[in-house]
Amino acid sequence: MQLRILFSLVNIGVFLTLFALEFLEPAYATLIFYLLLGWFIGSIVLLRASFMNRRIGGTPTPAATPGGPAPLPSAGTPLPRGVDGAEIGFCPHCGTHIAPGTAVCPACGRATRIG
Repeated sequence: MQLRILFSLVNIGVFLTLFALEFLEPAYATLIFYLLLGWFIGSIVLLRASFMNRRIGGTPTPAATPGGPAPLPSAGTPLPRGVDGAEIGFCPHCGTHIAPGTAVCPACGRATRIG
């Protein structure tokens, strides 16, 4: 679980508690309103902080689990340089379907070779 998710759950609980106290304790309504406002602004600042992406708990990430799901074939494999658009069946610039061996796209007029 990410720290951000845990903080969001705590944030919802604090917000609902302060909101309920706003109506249950009318004598302190102004103070509770400013606490709500301060908590809201503070939580936005904290949720945007980079350290909130940290994982908490002892559960490893799914990619690090032995016997877990295999990574996708495209993960970490760079595309070969100099791919011809005709090899993949469409123009890499406009997306028009093209026949094998087409050097120039008939729709946009650009070369189908990339890289």
